[in-house]
Amino acid sequence: MKTKIGINSPQIIDFGGAIDPGEVEIIELGLDRMDFLDEQKEKELLSKAKYLASSFGTEFTIHAPHIDSRIDRIKIDFSNNYEKNLTIMEKVARVAAKIEAGYIVVHPGSQDGGRKCLNLNILNLIRISALAEDYGVTLLLENLFDRKGGNKVGVFPGEIFHIIEIVGSERLKINLDIGHAFIASNAYGFSMEDYFELGGCIHQMHLHDNFGILESEEAMFGDRHLPLGFGKINFREVFKNILKINPRNLILELKNSSKENTLESLVQIREFCDLKYGLTPHTKMYSIESAIACIQ
Repeated sequence: MKTKIGINSPQIIDFGGAIDPGEVEIIELGLDRMDFLDEQKEKELLSKAKYLASSFGTEFTIHAPHIDSRIDRIKIDFSNNYEKNLTIMEKVARVAAKIEAGYIVVHPGSQDGGRKCLNLNILNLIRISALAEDYGVTLLLENLFDRKGGNKVGVFPGEIFHIIEIVGSERLKINLDIGHAFIASNAYGFSMEDYFELGGCIHQMHLHDNFGILESEEAMFGDRHLPLGFGKINFREVFKNILKINPRNLILELKNSSKENTLESLVQIREFCDLKYGLTPHTKMYSIESAIACIQ
C-alpha cells in the first residue's frame, strides 16, 4: 500500500492557511479546533470537504477533540466515564462517514487516578471502537507526552501497546506522533526507536520537529510543531524506521510555519517516499540528504 502524504487542515488555504490543497493527497481535519457541533459550521465544513474532494481528489482523516481542546463544549476525556465522550465521538464518526474519512485520531485521557484512569481509557475505547465499526471508520490512538509531571495516559510505547491489546478491536490502531515521541524519550531516557516496535499497528504518523525539552525546563520548550530540520529530531533515523512499518499516511502537522518552510518539509517527505518506491526525486533534499543512503 502506497503511503499518502498529508497536512493538518489549519495549513490549507481553505481553512485559513497558506498551502494549496493540491500540494497534498490527504488532509487531517482538526475537529479539535472547531465548534463542529454548531450546525452552520458543520455545514460549511462538509461543503469545503466536498469541494476539495471533487476539485483535487483530496482524501481526509480527522483529528477528534480531546482533553486539551480549547473549546469547552467539545472537550472529552477518556479517563472518565462521562456520557459526553460517546456523544461527541458519535458526532465525529458521523462527520467522518459523510466525508469518507477512514481514520479518526484520538488522544488518551488525563492521568490523575493511576490504574483507574488507564482502565477507564480502555473502557471508553472499547465502546468507541464498537461505534467506529458501525460507521466504518478506524480509530488511531495517539502517543502523548507528560506535562507538569506524569499527567497523561499513553506516553510509553508499552502502555500504548497494552491499551491496543486489551481493547482487542481491528477498529483501533495507532497514530505515531514523532514530536511527542521525541519529548517523551528524552524525558524518560528510552530510545525513540522503541515506538517503532509497535510495527503494523502504526497506520498513520504525525511529523513535526521540536527540541525535545519539556515545557517547564527552558525557553525553547515543548510541543512546538516546527518544520522538519528546525529542531533536534534526527529525521534521517525517523525515515529509516518508517521503512520498517509502511504507514498508510504521513501527516505534516505544523503550527506557526511560513509557507516556504512548510513546502520544504513536504518536499522532504515526498522525496523520501519517492526513494522508498524506487522513483527518482525531482528536486534536491534540504536537510535529510543522507536519507538516500538509508534506502539504498
